[in-house]
Amino acid sequence: MGNVRLVRALVVVTGPPASGKSALAGPLADHLGFPLVAKDTVKEALFDALGTGDAAWSARLSDAAYEVMFALAPTLPEVVLEANFRPEHAPRLLALVGPKALEVHCLCPPEEQQRRWSARRRHPGHLDADHPTPPPPAAPGPLGLGPDVLEVDTTGEVDIVAVAAWARDHLPGVVAI
Repeated sequence: MGNVRLVRALVVVTGPPASGKSALAGPLADHLGFPLVAKDTVKEALFDALGTGDAAWSARLSDAAYEVMFALAPTLPEVVLEANFRPEHAPRLLALVGPKALEVHCLCPPEEQQRRWSARRRHPGHLDADHPTPPPPAAPGPLGLGPDVLEVDTTGEVDIVAVAAWARDHLPGVVAI
C-alpha cells in the first residue's frame, strides 16, 4: 500500500437528514479556507454519470460516494467532509487524520427537520418524493470522533464565524485567514 498520507486538518460535519449540514458546511469551509467534499455532490455526479434507479441503486451510489470521499480526503492537506456518516465510518474518518478529528454535529427539532425535508428539492436520484418523512438518522448523535465535538442547533441563523473560530482553536497548526 505504500506511504499512508494523513489529512493535516479534518473537520467532519455530521447530523441527520435535513438537519442543516449542507447549509453549514459550505460557509464553514469558506471561512476556514478548506475545500469541501460533500456526499450529495459526489452522489449526484454519480447519478448524472451512471443514471438513476430504484432505492437499491441509490443506496449503492451512496456507498460509492462515501468511498470517493475517503479516497479524495487524503489528497487534501485540509478538508471539510459533510455527510450523514454512519457509526461504522468513524474508524475510517479517524484513519484519515490520526487521533484527532473535529466534528461539527448539526441538529434541529423534529418539526424543523420535517419542514426542511418537505421543502428541499434535490436531484431526483435521491428518490425524496418516495419518502414523505426524513429517514431516521444514521447515527443518533455525534459519531464520537474524539473530544472535540461542537453541536450546532441549526434551527435559526448559525454564527458561522463562531463555528469557524471554534474549529481554528481546536485544529493544530491552522491559522486564521
